[in-house]
Amino acid sequence: MTLRTHTTYCSLAIFVATSVACAAEPTKEDLAFFENRVRPLLVEHCQKCHGAKKQESGLRLDRREMMLAGGDRGAAIDLADAGASLLLKAVRHEGDLKMPEKKLPQPAIADLSEWIKRGAPWPAEAKSATTLRSGPITKEERLFWSLQPPKEAPLPAVKDTSRINTPVD
Repeated sequence: MTLRTHTTYCSLAIFVATSVACAAEPTKEDLAFFENRVRPLLVEHCQKCHGAKKQESGLRLDRREMMLAGGDRGAAIDLADAGASLLLKAVRHEGDLKMPEKKLPQPAIADLSEWIKRGAPWPAEAKSATTLRSGPITKEERLFWSLQPPKEAPLPAVKDTSRINTPVD
């Protein structure tokens, strides 16, 4: 595979991943709902442990794409089935995961559920073309060509030695 072909495939993969994660543009109402009801909840109750500075269980809740990517336990939000979202199970204190320690009031949980049902809209300026992630690089990711150590390449054969003036030539 040539570098050009590889670059084309990578660009296509980023485009497809971004398109899937951002399938429909959120409405003004969706964004207002997020900004007025959901973002304050996430900031106050979640981002101290799952934000830019700290990511317990490898989870960030300060970016939509990071919620979709998830942490050690998987995706935080399930756009296909809001009720199956790990985030909702945690705030409802269902199962062994109970976050935050003090259960959120029912209206706050209802707002999170409604937000996920709406497709988890997030303002455009907070979106990025690439997915940011935290945590160690996996073995599979380490195989990516740009993460390989440089290798000594054999020098090409010189046809016209009269043009060689210095070792750099």
